[in-house]
Amino acid sequence: RHGICRHCRENAFQCRLCRNINYENLDAFLCNECGYCKHARFDYTLVCRPSFSVEPINCEEDKDKAVLTIERESENAHSSFEQIMACKRTL
Repeated sequence: RHGICRHCRENAFQCRLCRNINYENLDAFLCNECGYCKHARFDYTLVCRPSFSVEPINCEEDKDKAVLTIERESENAHSSFEQIMACKRTL
């Protein structure tokens, strides 16, 4: 299966950025090689500031405690995201 663009006469299933063709999913939303998307653009903004209230990780027990905290906060963030998406669908 192939397709030629009617406007620019290029392969319609070819990534515009890296020229890769995803033969498994020709109508893919994202390029499987470079992540380029011809339909949308993703912008990420991070706001950071230095924090001095950090406990140092000195041993394996401290590391395990930090990993558990990260997992718990990640779960909290995911549940908050799901709540926001549920509200968005109703609006």
